[in-house]
Amino acid sequence: MKNTTKMFIILILAFIVVLFSVINAQPIDVNFLVTKVSLPLAVILIAAVLVGALIVFIVMASSIWQKKRQIKELNQSLYNKNSELEEGQATEVIALKEELRQKELELSDLKHRLVNDMMSDDTLKVSDWSDLIDED
Repeated sequence: MKNTTKMFIILILAFIVVLFSVINAQPIDVNFLVTKVSLPLAVILIAAVLVGALIVFIVMASSIWQKKRQIKELNQSLYNKNSELEEGQATEVIALKEELRQKELELSDLKHRLVNDMMSDDTLKVSDWSDLIDED
């Protein structure tokens, strides 16, 4: 549907240009720098429109090129930031795992010391020992 609409608009514009050319066929004298040229009015106006379109195209192409370059730079920056973030998270995970391992060792050591302290106490019963050992 979109292409059909574009084609229809192009055909209408082409018809208008042809009609304009037929209606404005009288020659016009144009002084350009040191030369004088006699051309039909339609040719002069169409040439002026084409030169204007070329200027607009150059300006737009420059703007598009700058935007593409900016997008490329921003994508590279995003990639770098994501890499830094992933690296930082990996480092943090390693540090937290090491901290967990240290805490588990400390907990195990405290349990063993508690068992040793209780074993040295004469009032400790065997059932108390099994409760402590099962917690590991």
